[in-house]
Amino acid sequence: MEEEDVNWELSLALETSLQDDQGVNLERVLEICKGRRIPTYLRAQIWQLFLGVDEYTAKLPVGSDIYDLNGQQDLRSDCQKFTENLGNEEEDLVSIVSDLESVLTGYCKSTGIQYESDCGWLEVLKPLVTLKVSAGQLYQCFRSVLKDYIPRDVTNPEGLPFHIFRLLLLYHDPQLCSLLDSKRITPYLYCSSWFRTLFANSCNPESTLALWDVYFQFRDPFLVFHMALALVVNAKDQVMEIRDGDKSNIIELLQSLANSLQPEDVTDFVPISQHYATGTPYSYRRMFESALFGSESFLTFGGTGSTSPSRRVAMHSLCMPVSADELLHSIRLARSVSLQLETPSSDFGVRFFVVDCRPANQYNAGHLPTAFHLDCSLMLQAPVSFSTAVQGLLLAQKEALAVGSAAGGEHLCFVGSGREEEDQYVHMVVSSFLQRTTEKVSLLSGGYQALHELLSPDPEEGLADHDSAICLECTINRPSPSKDLPIASPPTRTFTRFTQGLASKGLFNSFGTTVKAKTAEMKGKLMDYIVNPAVSSGDERHVKSSDKEKSKPYRNSASVFSLENFDESPDGPEPGKCNSGTVGEKVSLKAWLRQPDVLGSFPCSEVMASGEHYVGYAAVTCTKIFMIRETDQKDEGELSVCRLLSSVIKITSKKKYPELITFKYGCAEGESVLITHCDRFYLPKNSKEFVALVKKQIDAKIAEDEHFPIQ
Repeated sequence: MEEEDVNWELSLALETSLQDDQGVNLERVLEICKGRRIPTYLRAQIWQLFLGVDEYTAKLPVGSDIYDLNGQQDLRSDCQKFTENLGNEEEDLVSIVSDLESVLTGYCKSTGIQYESDCGWLEVLKPLVTLKVSAGQLYQCFRSVLKDYIPRDVTNPEGLPFHIFRLLLLYHDPQLCSLLDSKRITPYLYCSSWFRTLFANSCNPESTLALWDVYFQFRDPFLVFHMALALVVNAKDQVMEIRDGDKSNIIELLQSLANSLQPEDVTDFVPISQHYATGTPYSYRRMFESALFGSESFLTFGGTGSTSPSRRVAMHSLCMPVSADELLHSIRLARSVSLQLETPSSDFGVRFFVVDCRPANQYNAGHLPTAFHLDCSLMLQAPVSFSTAVQGLLLAQKEALAVGSAAGGEHLCFVGSGREEEDQYVHMVVSSFLQRTTEKVSLLSGGYQALHELLSPDPEEGLADHDSAICLECTINRPSPSKDLPIASPPTRTFTRFTQGLASKGLFNSFGTTVKAKTAEMKGKLMDYIVNPAVSSGDERHVKSSDKEKSKPYRNSASVFSLENFDESPDGPEPGKCNSGTVGEKVSLKAWLRQPDVLGSFPCSEVMASGEHYVGYAAVTCTKIFMIRETDQKDEGELSVCRLLSSVIKITSKKKYPELITFKYGCAEGESVLITHCDRFYLPKNSKEFVALVKKQIDAKIAEDEHFPIQ
């Protein structure tokens, strides 16, 4: 009885609002609905209001009366088959088929998009047909849903929506994301139907109507990502139970998650999804919204050749990106709340615990007032000190949250310098936190450079301890910098700024001193970052045949790994059978890898200095190492690396990460060696076999000519 009274009150309030002489007020209708289901007899009017369809747009022509599309017969056949399953009266079927064909034909002609049977458009039309509106109204509603709520590129397995969803899953549940990655279960395999149809193809008709009733009220195109996230994360325990079985069982489970959704579940499901939305940094929305939603002229349904910058950014992001603007806004709000200048609100957004990973000299020249300093170089140079510093970081975060400090936040945001060469250690550290399955890990886009630029021309307003005389960003941007400007590290200062408002300051002082150690060595070593602790720190030189019985850089090295990155500048290839080719050249993957001179090929990822990675194959010939990246085109590869084996100086990795192999190349410079290039390949399997094959060819070349140096 109580539910009937609520529905009666809702219906009366909506009827009154729709009949207002001053016109229908959208905000008033949203205030009345409050996330509730809409009465069936008012749904057509309310949905059109939500979708921006008015009397004028509804009267616009649907399209040409000439049905002459390529594949028109297939389109008509699909409409007929689809209508037969709607359960309408027989006399209505002809009219519905006509409307569907008219809408789809008009849409294809007006946008230039080709119809495909699996594009999901008919499933999108299914809930709209129940509104029983005119063909013009149906067309405008359909067009509005596609434009404003269906992400672009949803029929492409490598489409932008699926890379964004993986970033969201990695942010909220890195353990589950890692498991699915290891099984090669991409989001496309289980949530493409959800994105293409707003769950209309997965839920029963009544549940779809209830879901869309509430969905349109939020007016948030990204909500579909968080709905999918809520379903997948909620099924984690079920996935874990069958993780050792065939991956097809996991895919089938994930695909079926929305099937059991009932109309009465919607009022709980949508708020849970909204909780994930508000618990996610909003920067990714600003970065990708224009690439996902909006004008149909840029739609890429079914396109597999898109190389949009947005897709590349999402595909190769190490973790969730956060803009400098969002980070500064969050810090300012947190400080205002901490000082009781403002009270927390529901739209406060996320709060960050900022981890500044720059070298100590850069940190001491200016940093965010709430930042915890973590010297990333310690990860390789002093692992014990680094482990201690990380424990201090986590304890600091816990204490900051406990006392309500402005520095407290559940979301970790790592800050680098913004310069690719210097941020190699930063990416290593972020990777280590992700491997620990740490949730809510993000990386500041553009690093400290972006913060400094945003705060210019008066960075002191938002930074602590800023010293323009030694601040690297100020030095770089200074109109007439002095050539004699010293670049030595300033005296180390004990870090205490972050401890303001915390219960235990002594703890932070001790860790602040620990994590600033050993950073002076980083100057002048842009490429030589990975060093095997077992190898002498003396000058490197060419390996000669006379060294055969001595220790070599390649032999008896521990199978070790570190996730560092490298200079992208490749050496040019030399002609000769499969050794011929130009970096950037497109080749047939199968044909290239099957050439007789290719001694072995290994599936891998090429790891860049920025943390980006490119999937492809590492190949070895008797004289060279190649990297062939996979492209969006089937069986197409792009040559990205071509190095002479004779230029290899050292092959290293780290014990904790044996899958990432680092190659350093160089040339003679007196009695020492100049490191000129560095490549890193991540091989989840066969890393030992890959290194063994490379070593074998190098040793064979040494044996062939004892006067031929490896360079």
